[in-house]
Amino acid sequence: MKTIVSLFLLSCVLQAFEYNLVPQKLTNDVYCFFGKPENISKENGGNMVNTCFVKTKEGFVVIDSGPTYNYAAQAFIQMQKIAPLPVKYVINTHDHDDHWLGNSFYKEKGALLMGPETYEQNIVPGMSTRMEKGVGKETFTGTKVVKLNKVVQKKYSFTLGGTFFTIQQLVKQAHTKGDLIIYLPQEKVLFAGDLVFNDRVSSLRDGSIIGSLKALELIDRLHPKVIVGGHGYRTDGNATQVFKSYLVTMKEQILEAISNDVSIDEINKKVIMPEYKEMKLYDVLHRRNVFDAYRELELYDDEE
Repeated sequence: MKTIVSLFLLSCVLQAFEYNLVPQKLTNDVYCFFGKPENISKENGGNMVNTCFVKTKEGFVVIDSGPTYNYAAQAFIQMQKIAPLPVKYVINTHDHDDHWLGNSFYKEKGALLMGPETYEQNIVPGMSTRMEKGVGKETFTGTKVVKLNKVVQKKYSFTLGGTFFTIQQLVKQAHTKGDLIIYLPQEKVLFAGDLVFNDRVSSLRDGSIIGSLKALELIDRLHPKVIVGGHGYRTDGNATQVFKSYLVTMKEQILEAISNDVSIDEINKKVIMPEYKEMKLYDVLHRRNVFDAYRELELYDDEE
């Protein structure tokens, strides 16, 4: 009876919004679904985020479950076409809802959910989310906020089906106060979550420009061959460079402005960075990024 109800619910959900997910193979056992470099909308159903999965001999490990139950259900169908294996673990890179609202689907499948301490601190079952408002109730059908099974503090490692996984928080605050990377050292594949952006501008609203630059430096020190960011299509070993350049330029120009007594009210007239105007969401996010970075850099000691 429970199986019949589950299949009925899945059938209803799949009719709500078609994501047309196509997994991109990055290595022999690593696949990703790449979202559009744009904001959440009813038209994209929240499919503006990258989610990935790793196939092992014993099952799949999912990195970020995506924006809705429906998205996760369709992702699972694509996984089963590759191999008829269960999802053993789901790892959430941070607590922004576009990355974890598919958790409830995988929890129903018996997967163990892992994520940062900030998820446990900030995510409460029954809470409303920006995703529900952005995509509409129909697309959000079946999506529930659920608790994690395991909170990762600082660093955690495990092996599944002969594949070794390391989960780590690199710095105290970067994109958020709880960003995790997932690294496969044998394959030199690194999942960076929103520590790495490509093809669009990021947001510093919950983060730190100094911490973000430090995290990018630490990622590069690992010399991964594949780097998958939370948004954008670039995945080579230099995938950190565009975002790093954006942040370095912003930091330098803001510090110069501060040294010239430019006030916070005037900073957006000084730090325009026209070379980045063609990037997606520049008009939406850049001015706020400059404002947030200014507030942090006012107190910045270059010798820290």
